[in-house]
Amino acid sequence: MASTVDADMRMCGRKARVTVSLRDDGDLDVRIESDCDVVMEYAGRLTRITADDVVGFEHSRVNKDEVRGRLTPTCLVPSAVYSAAFLELGMTSESLARREKGNSVEFVFPERRYLNTDSAFSES
Repeated sequence: MASTVDADMRMCGRKARVTVSLRDDGDLDVRIESDCDVVMEYAGRLTRITADDVVGFEHSRVNKDEVRGRLTPTCLVPSAVYSAAFLELGMTSESLARREKGNSVEFVFPERRYLNTDSAFSES
């Protein structure tokens, strides 16, 4: 079975779909589809990763400069690769992923109020 994660990068108006599949040899195949040429260059360089690439962030192929190429540090696609790989390897619970549907990164401005006023991040 394959695990798929969508990345919606609203700041640049681009989208990507990352699909990671566990191989019989224990490695993972990575397929990235996007409407961004820079992401597609990255996709061409990142077609297979190991479990060590998933858990060893510092030395992971996912993050190597020669693999990332022209991706900006704010591009969500590498995070989507990790998320899909974690799910595929059983390191993220499928039921949790189904329930929560995703993660988000949001900009916070002083005038912004959160819906959950009990949150440690709520502003007075």
